[in-house]
Parts: sequence; structure tokens; C-alpha cells
Amino acid sequence: MNDHDKREFMNELNLAFEAARQPLPSPQVLRLFFDRLAPYPLRMVLTAIGRHIDASEFAPTPASILKHLPKMSDGRPEPDEAWAIAIRSADERETVVWTQEIAEAWAIASPVFDGDEIGARMAFKAAYARIVDRNRGVNLPPQWVVSQGFDAQRRIEVVEQAVRAGRLQLAHAQAVVPLLTSESDPAPTVDVEANLARLKAMVAGIGSAQARASLEKSARAREAAEGLAEAKRAAVDRVAGLIDAAADHGVRPSLAQWRFCCMCEKQGFREQATCSINGADFCEDHRPAPKAPRRAGANRGEVRA
Repeated sequence: MNDHDKREFMNELNLAFEAARQPLPSPQVLRLFFDRLAPYPLRMVLTAIGRHIDASEFAPTPASILKHLPKMSDGRPEPDEAWAIAIRSADERETVVWTQEIAEAWAIASPVFDGDEIGARMAFKAAYARIVDRNRGVNLPPQWVVSQGFDAQRRIEVVEQAVRAGRLQLAHAQAVVPLLTSESDPAPTVDVEANLARLKAMVAGIGSAQARASLEKSARAREAAEGLAEAKRAAVDRVAGLIDAAADHGVRPSLAQWRFCCMCEKQGFREQATCSINGADFCEDHRPAPKAPRRAGANRGEVRA
């Protein structure tokens, strides 16, 4: 409200006192009414006075009218939003813009975050509400600060977003990220351009390292594929030899005549099996070790003399 709204405000307030059969208070008290309700629009205040008249038989007070008005925000995040901001700090790469109250509550809750996220959330919200109430009681405004992470690109993005949201002043943001500029800032100096050149060189180096790693990985994959192909060719040659040997003895060649080691087939080649154990075929190299024989009478409960 402003001074032009005083007349309409006083008329509605006078109506509320008349409805309660009480005289208007002194000018000093009326001034107190106006000062406490001035942050709200006139229409909203008049609606709140009307709700007081409907709900109470007593004369209004500033507190009774404020109960019917929405709570004014002082810029502090609500507990759930504060928790969403706080948990980002669990990632050391992430830059976080938070209030000192969020940081203080997180210091209390973070020791149990890794093992019990729900318990940490409950502890954080309780601590945050207590800290905010304490600071509001002494009229301390929220102070937004930057907790820097290791990721330089994310640091720039987060700080720019905080400046746009009005949580950080540009001067404070530039102290954290020197390359941030406003529309009125002068052109970049030679030092800034040199910094940008160094950053580009670093990015190019990262790209080259990634390319080399990719080439090495491709080479290793080709070598592995060639080795597997060679093993398969050797297996085919061995099978062909077996077929030729069978043909020499007048036996009709057929792969169904031979069994192959199951362990060798898993490795990509075939080796003729020399034994079969529990339905599985093995070559000499993969023949399972024989089990120790069970002692006779072990399951019959021998009785010693």
C-alpha cells in the first residue's frame, strides 16, 4: 500500500471496529496498523480485514489481520528447496550457490547422508528450520555464498544462473568466475584473451588424448578379433583333418561322429573330446580332476567297537 490507499484502508478498518462495537484506537496505533500491513497490496489487505470480521467478534489487531495474509518471503528457500540445493554439494565436482543457513544445516546432516539419506533429510530440515527461525528472530537477511566444485564449466553455468535469479551480485560472481561480464563492462583485456587461448589449447589437448585412446582401443579390438579368427581357422583345419582320416578308413564323414570339448567351444574353437563326465564332454587339457572316493560306511553310521 501507499499513502494514496490510506483513506480506503482507514474506512475498512473503522468498519471492523464498529462491527466489534469498539472505538478506533489512537493515531499512533493506526499508524502501526498501516506500517505493518503496508508491504501488501490494498485489495489483499481489505480482503484480510473482511475475513477477520467474518471469523472474530473482537476488534482487529495487526497480528489478527496478518493471519489472513500470505507469509511474506524474505528470499530464503523453503526446507524442501533448501534440501534439493544442499544434496548437490555431495558431488565434489558440482558448484553450489546456497545460503549460509543451508550450509550450516548440511554440515549437521551430511555425516549420515551416505548410509541413511532419509534420516539425513529429516535431520537437515529440522536443523534448517531451527537456524532460519534463529536468524529471523534477530532480523538477519539470508546471505548467498558460492561453494566451488572441481568442474570449471559447471562453475560458470551455476554462477550465471544465480546472477540471473538475483541470488548473487555480479561483483561477487566475478570474484568466483572472472570471465563473467555485464553489458556495461569494457572489452576484454589482453590477459583475458590469453586465458581464453590457454583454455582452448587445453580443450584441444583433451580432444587429442581422447582420439589417441580411441585409436588404441580400436587396435586392441582388431588384434583380439584377428586372434579369435585364427583360432577358429585352426579348429576348422583340425576338424577337416579328422574328416579326411575317417574317409581314409571308409567311414562316411560326419561331424556327428565326434564330440567336442565344451570348455574349448566356450573359448571360440573346437577340440575333440576324450572323455564324458555327467553328460559334459572334455578334452585332455580340460579333463576335471577326479574326486576323492567316499569312505565306505560313512553314511551308515558305523559303530566303533
